Formats: sequence, structure tokens, C-alpha cells
Amino acid sequence: MAERRRRILAAAGLLALAAVASPRAQETPVGLIADRVTYDRAAGLLIAEGGVEIVYEGRILRATRLVYDETAGEVRASGPITLVDPEGGVLLADAAALTPDLAEGLVAGARVLIGDQLQLAAVEARRAEGRFVTLDRVVASSCTICAGGATPTWAIRAERVTQDDEARRIYFEDARLEVFGLPVGYAPRLSIPEPGVERASGLLAPSFLSSQIYGFGVKQPYYRVLSPAADMTLTPFVTSQGGVLLEGEYRRRFTGGGVDLGGVLAFDDGLDADIGGDGVRGVLTALGAFSLDRGFVADFDLSLVSDDDFLKQFDYSNDDLLTNTAGLRRTRARDDFRLEVIAFQSLLPETAGADVPVILPDLAYRRLLEGPVLGGRAGFDLGTLGVSRQSGARVLRLTGGLDWTRGWTLPRGVLAQVGGSLAWDGYQTWNDPETGEQSFSRTLPEAVLDLRWPLVRRDRAADHLIEPIVQVIYSEALGDEDAPNEDSQLPEFNYANLFTTNRFPGRDRLETGLRANIGLQYLRTDDAGWVLGATLGRVLRLSDLEQFPEGAGLNGRWSDYVGAVSLDLDSGFGLSNRTLLEDDLTLHRNEFAVAFETPRAGLAATYVFLARDASNPFLGIQDETSEVSIAARYRVRPNWQVRGAWRYDLTDDSNLRASGGVTYGNECAEFDLSVSRRFTSSDNLPPSTSVGFGLRLAGFGTSQEQEWPARVCVGAG
Repeated sequence: MAERRRRILAAAGLLALAAVASPRAQETPVGLIADRVTYDRAAGLLIAEGGVEIVYEGRILRATRLVYDETAGEVRASGPITLVDPEGGVLLADAAALTPDLAEGLVAGARVLIGDQLQLAAVEARRAEGRFVTLDRVVASSCTICAGGATPTWAIRAERVTQDDEARRIYFEDARLEVFGLPVGYAPRLSIPEPGVERASGLLAPSFLSSQIYGFGVKQPYYRVLSPAADMTLTPFVTSQGGVLLEGEYRRRFTGGGVDLGGVLAFDDGLDADIGGDGVRGVLTALGAFSLDRGFVADFDLSLVSDDDFLKQFDYSNDDLLTNTAGLRRTRARDDFRLEVIAFQSLLPETAGADVPVILPDLAYRRLLEGPVLGGRAGFDLGTLGVSRQSGARVLRLTGGLDWTRGWTLPRGVLAQVGGSLAWDGYQTWNDPETGEQSFSRTLPEAVLDLRWPLVRRDRAADHLIEPIVQVIYSEALGDEDAPNEDSQLPEFNYANLFTTNRFPGRDRLETGLRANIGLQYLRTDDAGWVLGATLGRVLRLSDLEQFPEGAGLNGRWSDYVGAVSLDLDSGFGLSNRTLLEDDLTLHRNEFAVAFETPRAGLAATYVFLARDASNPFLGIQDETSEVSIAARYRVRPNWQVRGAWRYDLTDDSNLRASGGVTYGNECAEFDLSVSRRFTSSDNLPPSTSVGFGLRLAGFGTSQEQEWPARVCVGAG
């Protein structure tokens, strides 16, 4: 009966309000629901009480009591009051006097919630023109505010705040930023985008750094929206030692692609002459990709730095080599095309720039023929490679080849595959210190027999797969065997190329002779959710052709043993080990890695061992390498996380790099402090320690990178 009575009163209220509303209101339906509705025709007052709700043009007003004064053209409501605008903003108040369309008026004891995130509390608020809300003596925060006057993690206190619903911006006057109740910044005028706005011009959160090279530094990014498809960021970087740098980034998106341009310009590096560089210092970057007609994609990734030390001195990068690429590519069901230009910039002082090659062009085309050929699959490939230097050898290589494969399933489940190929390579060299200007050509026929016997067994707890594999290959190089070698200088034997026909990394050198790749693979898939895999194998040759340097592990009739083991658990734990053992089981190379990842903790550790190698004619003597590195993080408390990383040289008994950090976060803020130390040095780059501090405030123009538990009020719930 109560619900029926409420519905009858609501219907009466709708009729009454429609009768007294303004002409504009009569054009748009008004919804009114209340427990009791009375109308005083003589005084021109409509009074609604008990669970009052008005809906008009997307605005919703909820109150305990509402009076519509027809004579004054005013709606007076008493609270608690909730006013929801069409954009989802929520205003809470104790009392309000509004126009009949709820677009303008005065609100007492106002509290505004924007985007379910940013809260603004004010003594008084005014709505105007249906889009502006002006609040006086305001406290703004996106933090949980507990009863009893507890201090929020961060807050902005301002004399006046204006919210523009149409522009979706919030403007502060005489604003003071407080963190844990302490003032940390002041601005006479400040504006921020509303929470939920993905792109808005303005200042971004600053970052604070410290280094033994450049001193204390501050970065203050400014972000500018140029159009719906373009924006830019300018970041002044000022250091205590007099450094003045400007970082910049420009992004533009098109219907079929986009481009990112960036760079850093040092107006003054602020460094001593013994540490800094001469002339203009900085770096330029460009990254882009575009879809073209007929399925082609053009892309580029370019970087250029003024000198060897700039990136490391200002903590931009630890790279020793910059690789620049620009290309055109297309991949379809039966063919693949790639045309690329590659240029390198070495950042090692001992490498002369004139000796660094430029690859122009790098062209490769691969196509599979339609339909079966002799019951199998056939294809061909074409390619061109040009290598140019300011000084030194220049090389042009033309390549082509045909290949064919066919497979069968033999009795007892043995998988057999045979294949053959015929490749041709032609070279032309200029300015070579050894050969001068000369032409080379060679032909490489190759035949392959591949036998695999996958044996599967199921027990009560797991599936087991054991697969013996034997590949027999014969190939021969006919013609010039001493062609230039640009892309095959560092051959390496590992589990990944155990069952391949050519273990040289490129095409300038090709593995030849009669040989067999022999190996065994094992895989266990347990019902408990973990997987164990292992591979072991080696290469047997009819005769040693001395094609590989001794350190590669491939010389002799029998190669070294190559092995790999991996274990992956459902809990997020995994480990792997890759090893290369000589005939007497002496360790030649080993790479061990372990990883553990959960929401609370993470660990990644590696150990690398490389035996001393003096056999490679291109690298010269390589001393023994034995390094360990560890990176870990741990959530010590729900809102606190620590992390650290360490890299150590066991051979020299010395530290290489170390870093650590601590992060505190909650529902509205994230504070991060990091410290890193580089122990190595060069002629112009001494060891240094860097410190960084970052602050991200939710609802204040930035977003957090991860979720943190919200602050819990004592006694809540």
C-alpha cells in the first residue's frame, strides 16, 4: 500500500509541477517523485517531502524537502541534497536555492565529486549558465578522508574553485598544495583537467633527480594538445651545476600510421671541460610507421646523438650502439618482401666512426610456389645487401635460391622429411685492404633428411613426450670460398640452432660438408600445472673442415654438447639453463636464469659464464666472463614496495651496477624514490650515483601505474 500511495502522489506531483512550471519547462518533461506533494495555489508554492527526486534534462536532484516558488521562479531544497549533472558530476549539499531547470543557483555546505575520484568541499557553491560551478574556500583531494579531521595524503586548498562542465577543466585561485598536511607548493592561478580526461594541455608532474655528474636536477614537463591527432611535450631540465637542457616530443597520428619525434638539446651542459663535450650536445629520435597501398608498411626508427657520453651522463641510456633503420615491408600468405636501410652509431671511444658500416640496401624477397611440386612445397628467394663505409671495404652482394621440402609419416609414427636447395651468391668489393676491387661468386647445393620419432606416454599425473631427432645434411660451396664476410663473424652454437642447416648468423659464410645433427627432446606436462622441458644434442661431421673458430663449439668431427633445461610452475616460478660442454664435459658456456612473479613479489636472477676465447679473428682475445645479476621487488606492506637490482663481475670481483628504490602508494597518490650506482668508468665518464624522486597524484592530471589499496578509516564499516 505504501508503494502504491507513493506512486499516486508522484503522479499528482508531476501534474502539479507541469501546471506551475515555466514555459521552457513545459516544453521538456519534468519528473517528480516524492512521498507527499502539496500545492498552495494562492501562494504559488508546490511542496514535496520525503524521498524527493526531480529529473530534468539529464539533471537529477534528490532532497528531503523541496519547495517550488512559482512567484520567485526558484526551487528551494533542504538536505541532505544530491545533484547529479548530465556529465556524471555529483554535488552534495545541506541546502540549495536553484532555478527551475536546476542549472543555476546557490548551494550551502557544498561537496562536489567529479568522475568518482576528485572531491571538492566548500562553504558555499554557485551554479551558473548550466556549466559553471564556483566554490568558495575549497579543499580538493582524491584521497579517502576519514571522520575526525584526519589529514588526507594530499589536498589543494584554494580561496575559489570554478568547475567548467563544458570545457571539463577545474580552475583554482590562490591554490596551495599540501602533502601529509605540509605545504609544498603555491600557485595564484592553477587549472587541471577533470578526472577521466585523457588529453588536456597543461603542466605534468615534475621529477627530481640527483647525480654525481650533473648535480641536482629538476624536470618540469608541459603537455600541449595540438589537435585530436597531434600533441607535444616540452620538458625543461635544469641542474644545479648550471646545466640547461630542453627535452621535446611531438606525436602525430594519421589514418594509416603515425610518427613520434623527440630529442634533447643542451644549451649548456653545466659540466667541466674534462667531463662534458664540445659544441652542441644533444640527441634526436624519430619513430614512425605508415600503411601503404597493396599491403605495404613503411617504418623507421632513427636516433642520433652528438657524442659518445651524452646519454650516460644525463641518465638517458646505457646503450653502446645506436641502430637506425628505415624500411618497406609486406607479408602475405605466400610471399614476404623487405627492403631496409640500416645505419649504426657506435658510442664506444675505441671505435672509429669511419669504420662503422651503413647497410644500403638490405633487400630480401621470399615466395612459396602455388600448389604442390613433386608432392612437396617449393619456393624461391632473392636478395641484395650493400655495405658502405667512409673508409674501408665496401661490398655489394646479390643472392638467390630455390628450395623444396616434402614430408611423410612412416610406420610406428616416425616423421620423415626430405628437402633440397640450390643457392647462389655474387659479390663485388671496392677499397678492400686485402682484395681491392674484385668480384666473387659461388653456388651452394644442399640436401637434408630429417627424422623425428615422437613418443608419447600418459601416466596418472602427467603427459610425457620423448622425441629423438636426427638430421643428415650435405652441402658444398662451389666457386669462390673466400668471399667477404660482413654478417657471419660471430657464429654461436646453442640449443636454438641445434637443428638448423647453417649455424653462421648470416649468409656470407655457409656451413658445408656431410654432417648429422643428433639430439633428444623431452617434455613433461604435469596435471598439477607445471611443465618441464629438456634438450640435449651435438653435431657429428664426416670430416672437420675447420670452418668455425674454436670458441664457437662447432669445430672438430664431434661438436661440443649443447643442452637446455626449463621448468615453469603454476605459481609464477620459472627457471632455465642453457649450456655448452666440451667433450670432456668442461664447461664452455652457461646461462642460468630464474624468475618468480606474483602480485606481491618478483625476482629475476641470471648467471652468465663464458670461457676465455682467443680464437675469433674479428674480436681478438676475449677474457673469461662470469657475471651475476639480480632484480627483485617485494610488497612489504599493502601500500609499501621495495625493489633492488645488482650486477656483479665475478671474474674481476667488482660491482658493475646497482640500484634500489622504495614506493608508497594508495588510492590517490604514489611516491617513488630511486637510487642507482654505475661503478664502471671510461676516459670521459667517471663512476656516478643518481637519485630520482617522483610524485603522481590521482585526479590531478596524472594516473598511477599500478593499483594500490585505499586508505582505511579507523572504525569504518
